[in-house]
Amino acid sequence: MKRNIIFVILILSAVCLSAQTIENKILNLNKAQTTYTASFTEKIVMPKMKKETVKRGTMYYSSPESLLMLYSDPEGDYSLIKDGKFIAARKGHVQNFPMNEKNKSQMYILRETLLGSMSGDLQRVAKENEADIQCEEKAGRYICTLTKQQAKAVGVNRLELQYDSKTGALLSLCLIQHNGNYTLYETTDIRQNQKIDDKVWNLE
Repeated sequence: MKRNIIFVILILSAVCLSAQTIENKILNLNKAQTTYTASFTEKIVMPKMKKETVKRGTMYYSSPESLLMLYSDPEGDYSLIKDGKFIAARKGHVQNFPMNEKNKSQMYILRETLLGSMSGDLQRVAKENEADIQCEEKAGRYICTLTKQQAKAVGVNRLELQYDSKTGALLSLCLIQHNGNYTLYETTDIRQNQKIDDKVWNLE
């Protein structure tokens, strides 16, 4: 009996160590990343309603706190995170969301989730989402699942992130809600450490 307990403890320790090692690898790979540009798709899926919406555009990230998702379809829409702000434009309507660390709104958590995901800081993502982390390496990717410690009826309860195991680049991010609805971001044509024109950030 005692041997069985020790065996289980050793297995659990090995799993935790493996996950921690992958976390560190992702974080360290991204520390060498100053900029990130990629084409992306944003897919919003509501399985129960059999409804799916797909948007496309270009994503720009400048370490550590600037992210722009500039949509080409629908053209003119964007989401901008910069200088502590979160600004979104949808169908010509621009909204500046208040970012208050003490009173964490869903948009504040989304901002922290996006920036943490882009920088490979899974602990940051887990902290804001009150989630546990599990990671594995498979087919040249680091696949990490973050599950909320206490499931809630509203908001994101699980996140799935995939990174390139060689470069640390974020390949996909899936935000899954309690009711099964999810938003999936996937990237292609990734370019790292290339200068981003300052004009990109000026959307006014």
